[in-house]
Formats: sequence, structure tokens, C-alpha cells
Amino acid sequence: MSSKAELAAVREQVSILAEQVFSLIDVISRQTEDGADTGAARGKTEILENLMRKLHARQSRLRNFLH
Repeated sequence: MSSKAELAAVREQVSILAEQVFSLIDVISRQTEDGADTGAARGKTEILENLMRKLHARQSRLRNFLH
């Protein structure tokens, strides 16, 4: 896989993860408003945010490599 193709794949992964994190944040907000336990949703959000940070770092390294 070329560096440009890899960068495009990483961008797509970051976009998908961002949508998932947004969705989980929305679920957490609704559960909090309803007084529900949000522990599981918060744990999943932390995992997705960690993955987003890793993908962003990978995207930055690839971008720097290409420039």
C-alpha cells in the first residue's frame, strides 16, 4: 500500500471513529439525563477516544512523511 493510500485509509478510519464517539457521547448525555448508569458507555468512549488519538498521531506521521 502506498503512503498516500495509507493516509487516505487512516483519514477514513478517523472519520468513522469520530462518528462513533459522537454517537456514544449522545448516548451518555441521554442516559445521564434519565439518571441511568453510564459506566459502560463512558468506558467505550474512552477506548474510542484513545483509538482516535492513535490514528491522529499515525495520520500526522504519514502526512509529515509525504511532505
